[in-house]
Amino acid sequence: MTTSARPMVALPHSRGSRTASASTVTLIIFALVTLGGLAGGGGGLFPVAYVATAGVAALVAYYRNPTRYVSFVFAMWFFTPWVRRVVDLHHGFKPANIILVAPTLATLVAVLTLFYRARELRGAMLYPFTFTIAGVAYGYFIGVLKVGTFPATYALLTWLGPIAFSMHLILNWRQFPALRDAFLSFLQWALPIIAAYGIYQVVSLPAWDRYWMEAAEVYSIGIPVPFGFRAFGTMNSPGPYAVALVVSMLFLLGTTRRGMLLGLALGLVAVLLTRTRSAWVALFIGVLVVQFMGPVRRMARNWAFLLFMVVLAVPVLSLDVFRDSIFSRLASFASLDEDSSVKQRMLLSNLATQAIGARAEGEGLGATGGGTKLGSVTGRQASIDNGFLEIFYVLGWPGGSLLVLGLIGQMLTLARFRDAREDAFANSARASVWALLSVLLIGDIFSGAVGAMFWGAYGFACCAHAYNYAMGKGLRSRQMAREFVVRPPAHVPG
Repeated sequence: MTTSARPMVALPHSRGSRTASASTVTLIIFALVTLGGLAGGGGGLFPVAYVATAGVAALVAYYRNPTRYVSFVFAMWFFTPWVRRVVDLHHGFKPANIILVAPTLATLVAVLTLFYRARELRGAMLYPFTFTIAGVAYGYFIGVLKVGTFPATYALLTWLGPIAFSMHLILNWRQFPALRDAFLSFLQWALPIIAAYGIYQVVSLPAWDRYWMEAAEVYSIGIPVPFGFRAFGTMNSPGPYAVALVVSMLFLLGTTRRGMLLGLALGLVAVLLTRTRSAWVALFIGVLVVQFMGPVRRMARNWAFLLFMVVLAVPVLSLDVFRDSIFSRLASFASLDEDSSVKQRMLLSNLATQAIGARAEGEGLGATGGGTKLGSVTGRQASIDNGFLEIFYVLGWPGGSLLVLGLIGQMLTLARFRDAREDAFANSARASVWALLSVLLIGDIFSGAVGAMFWGAYGFACCAHAYNYAMGKGLRSRQMAREFVVRPPAHVPG
């Protein structure tokens, strides 16, 4: 990726009020349609209307208000599962509900960037995606042959959307300040909402959540009574919900926005109530990266934030109903070999290892995840609870090797970003990527909601680096950086 001299950072509103109003009108229409469906209106037509208006709103925002488009994509992943559950309460449960297609559709709009900026698809930050996309393409063709075109295509979209979204962020590095501010503004109000809802959900189980737990038979997260299950908040399961909380907290920890301490405290309580041990480890790793690999001048302030966050959360965590369930889960770290869920994961991992050894070509896209609900093949395991093994189980040795090669290239790219020592947001993005990598051993992080957050964090990290490098902030020497800004060269590698 190359550019000339310093970046031209134009705010998305620079085309005038008409561009902003077009996006606002479509967003209002989408909100009205959503409210109508939540109230029980629309019947069987609402799911189609919801998906259609979400796609239109994303498309208009993409062209007219790029910063809003980024926030809208994350909002769709955060809240659409909750919309689905409320609608199911009104109109009946459907295992494969079209409403859940809306976030994928909104994310796929980012593919347009790859066509518009095809000439810029080069450079160290984008080359690893070649291996990633090649591995996914291989898995798609195997999936078509083994599980069918429809489930394989749906799985392909859940993989391709987040990857394209990441590349979209990288290619729009010139708008990094506006994208960063819009994303942080979204998290500033979204984190307290989803965290508070998760806490409320555990204390007083809403009717739509109870109905969904009973109809979907999600016994792995507990029984549908207050305090009898692991919090899954506005999302479909505790895992993605915990990841959303962790990523939001890591990004906000590197900011100085008003009210963020309350959001961080609520997020800490909510992520503990998910009782997702991998998310706890991911949060710990992410906090360490934010603290010790970010700007030194922010270290003392971040320690103070963490202290206040814990102090605010302690009164809630001290309640018996919360303390018993959380501390019993914490105590399980000392006896993982006796934990039933760990034993179940080991059993699934052994079966997956045998399948990988027996069928090196892989099972193909659609063999796991949401695609299993769309195919004619019965008895498929939706998840094998080991993201690393799932790569080779789904993509086979050829596709899995390509994906891992791409991932290695992407991690090496992140490791060389020196500007994260000066840019707290860039460091938070990098911390989110490293944190989610720790989740790979117990689940898929490359597709769906978790994939959107993983690839989104990677895209933000690269977007920040490209902008900072063009501004001279990524150079080794401060003196060189000052000279770079005063006398920029003709061509700057991004």
